Amino acid sequence: MLLERTPPPSMEAMLYHAQMQGILPLTSRCNMQCVFCSNAYNPETCEVFTIPPRSLAEIEDTILWLTGSRGPIVIGESVTRINEGEPLTHPEFPDILKLLRKHYPDRIIRVTTNGSLLTPELIKRLSEFDVELMVSLNTVGYREQVMGDKQPETTLRNVEALGGKVRFEGSIIALPFITGWEDIRDTARFLRDSGAWSIRILAPGFSRYHPLSEYAASFDLDEARGAGQELQKDLKIPVLFEPPGITSVTPVVEYVLPRSPARRAGLRSGDVITQVLKRYVMSRTEAFELIRDHEKPRVVCDRQGVLYETVINKHRFQPSGLVMYDDLDPDAWFKWELESRVKRRRVLVLTSGPAKPVIEDALEVRGLNAKVEAVPSVFFGGNIDAAGLLTVRDFIAKYSEITGGGYEPEIVTLPKRAFDPWGRDLEGVSYRSFEQMSGKPVVLA
Repeated sequence: MLLERTPPPSMEAMLYHAQMQGILPLTSRCNMQCVFCSNAYNPETCEVFTIPPRSLAEIEDTILWLTGSRGPIVIGESVTRINEGEPLTHPEFPDILKLLRKHYPDRIIRVTTNGSLLTPELIKRLSEFDVELMVSLNTVGYREQVMGDKQPETTLRNVEALGGKVRFEGSIIALPFITGWEDIRDTARFLRDSGAWSIRILAPGFSRYHPLSEYAASFDLDEARGAGQELQKDLKIPVLFEPPGITSVTPVVEYVLPRSPARRAGLRSGDVITQVLKRYVMSRTEAFELIRDHEKPRVVCDRQGVLYETVINKHRFQPSGLVMYDDLDPDAWFKWELESRVKRRRVLVLTSGPAKPVIEDALEVRGLNAKVEAVPSVFFGGNIDAAGLLTVRDFIAKYSEITGGGYEPEIVTLPKRAFDPWGRDLEGVSYRSFEQMSGKPVVLA
């Protein structure tokens, strides 16, 4: 298969598009060497970029790019082609926070950190600037083996010092084949006792190039989700597992935080939200964002067959206290319906394994028909199963298999998150190459 790569965009263009989505890359520098990190084991043709610490002057020059997004300003989360390091290694990190608060006094600022470089002074500044943290702790008992942490006691004391001062979530990459489940449970308890309001447990993803790929097949997702549910009962805070294993777009509430506007409004875990602001909602994402973005939203929910109506007494953009999984953006969905003309054409939807049942359920809810197929990762291999990591070569391989079986679509849908803003995949290959090789028009969604 001959796939033609297109030249990468300039770094300035990539930073522009990242910031327009509310993502502020600061540096690729990291002070840890986590065994689960994929950066050193990407295939040669995988297009990712490393940046030195960006200067305060450069960030100030581009600060208005962040106006392109209404959501949180996110720092340190690896969701673009730019390798994200540890933000707290940046020598001007406190000044960057000050600059952000000057320009965006009401936006949520969310920083992902391993916690090792927290200090009493920095914690004070985080509190003053009302910054939220995602603390990627991962383990309490195997820190040197798992993360290369040479001062584990210091890191743990730093995280403990956050309690009551800075709002934070905790995250754990589950590595039971190294740490055992007891350490995962101990880490979750430590995070709860240190003040974390919620915990995310993430399944490890290893490509065939990663030294730990042999453990990928043995990781039991059902066991891991069950462990998360038991921890939630034990710790009495939200414990969410990713991937969540959801199979529908039904707007189910996973958890309601104590002393929150949603709790005071009478909402409970397990409620199914049916209306927000007298508007019927289709998905978890739609319900959550409508509630988040409005003041005193009126909500109707289905509680075991009985309708319950209430008003959540909160300000606009203030957290409601509802905890829900992310599933499907209704605006993107309805745009796809129009562009694909799914009501009148045979549409093939190529997507990831976790997304397949959710898309099929959304089609059923909307009374639509399309063929939905999960695409395995040929490029990365291992247990990689995320839409954002699929490539044109993966889509072509699955398409050839499907059409070889006799199915002939009129149009093909590929996941938008597999491509950068210029329509290029992780190898720098445009989705237009898929159109040329398949002879079918493509809609990204």
